[in-house]
Amino acid sequence: MLYIHGGNKEQVKLSQQLFHFCNESLFSKKEKPTIDLSIKKVEGALAWTDYEGDGKFFIEIEESLDRRRFIITLCHEMIHVRQFLAGVEVSEFSAYYYEERLANQFYDEELANNFEENILDINED
Repeated sequence: MLYIHGGNKEQVKLSQQLFHFCNESLFSKKEKPTIDLSIKKVEGALAWTDYEGDGKFFIEIEESLDRRRFIITLCHEMIHVRQFLAGVEVSEFSAYYYEERLANQFYDEELANNFEENILDINED
């Protein structure tokens, strides 16, 4: 389950699509998380995740991120959710290592076919 607070229409839609994608690719049927996502001004970081227990998470993500950075950052946080649920050490190194791979997979499988032009190129800086 995903609850979204704040953000514009595009951010809300991307969040829903990415949550669905991550539910299918990162989590087993038994460990589907519940996420309370707040898209707002975040001080000192692009985003952060707090595990509240019982599969419930609170994520804040910076509202001013462009589309590419928003997707990569939310992927990063979803990797942390996976780490929490798997009971492994929460690793920034692993999250940074996999964030763009997950974002590229999300783009290829979920977004690329929905646009006539590639308006989101994950590989550009």
